[in-house]
Amino acid sequence: MARPILTTAEMRAAEAREISTGTPETELMDRAGHALAEAVRLHAGPRQVLVLCGPGNNGGDGYVAARRLASIGYPVRVAALAEPGSDAAQWARKQWGGPVDRFEDATPAPILIDCLFGTGLSRGLDDTVSKHLFALVDQALVAVACDLPSGIASDDGALLSSVPCYDLTVTFGALKPAHRLEFQTRPGAAGSFIERAVGR
Repeated sequence: MARPILTTAEMRAAEAREISTGTPETELMDRAGHALAEAVRLHAGPRQVLVLCGPGNNGGDGYVAARRLASIGYPVRVAALAEPGSDAAQWARKQWGGPVDRFEDATPAPILIDCLFGTGLSRGLDDTVSKHLFALVDQALVAVACDLPSGIASDDGALLSSVPCYDLTVTFGALKPAHRLEFQTRPGAAGSFIERAVGR
């Protein structure tokens, strides 16, 4: 069966329709974060995890995934690039309840989950952020991107800034155009995509 491919605007409209039917945005985020955690569990094994969270809903997904992985026994650290900017992301951070380091202070872990930026990114990462992200990804045994690797434009696959090589990308609800366009994957890795049929 063909998978739907939705642009950023189409995905936001689909989420808005779901919310308008009575599903809270926090529930959609909770589903997405649990799906991300399950993908990590299945593909990376029980190792220490570093979750990098941005200020948007992508970061919110990361806080949920961190909470879920910690609840099943994973040693989890969270580092944030900025404070959560949306109500749902603020809820997710509160639900995490654990310490949150500054992104610039984050140290490597065997499993890295990039939840800095997802769909809707319109400009590249700052050089200092990009360099530190590269270093953390390079030292991880398994690098996972939530929705999209940070620095890739969702609608056309353009590299808005240099992007590290990831082993796995987990997206939600539908594929995005960038998932079907070429960008670099870690040498020797499949650069797999896993689609989870959940909301945001």
